[in-house]
Amino acid sequence: MCAFQRDYILRLIEQLREFLAEITRLRETGRPEQALTAIIRAQERLFIRPAGEFLPLPPDEQFRLLTRAETPADARAKCLAQADLLVETARIYLAREQPAIASGAWRFALRMLELAATLAPGETADGETDGEAAAADPEITSRLTVARAEIQRLQTRM
Repeated sequence: MCAFQRDYILRLIEQLREFLAEITRLRETGRPEQALTAIIRAQERLFIRPAGEFLPLPPDEQFRLLTRAETPADARAKCLAQADLLVETARIYLAREQPAIASGAWRFALRMLELAATLAPGETADGETDGEAAAADPEITSRLTVARAEIQRLQTRM
């Protein structure tokens, strides 16, 4: 990957963190519609395409779009960003008393995290990915645990 592309990915991830902070603020201040709009804008930046081209796709296809031609570390970062946006979506729908939609968003986030766990956080010197490192990634493991617990909690509410 060229330095220009790597710099672009790093800037994109930083912008998505800023979007996520704004989304959280909007959700916490009772502005769910604006938060949902901001989520779509952030996802459009992440996928580099209009929402209509990725929203209808299942998680595995979204994963393919996010990871195509990326290093494992960059692909992982993009997948985690998408999972974060999906978690915020779930929280918004839960606050709106729509647990079925919230559960769907949590399930989508869970699948994205499961797929991200297949990516190594980096590459070895020979360009191969380190699958064991991905499987033991404590950040993803923690996020998977939270997602599974939220899905279980929502199932008892419905």
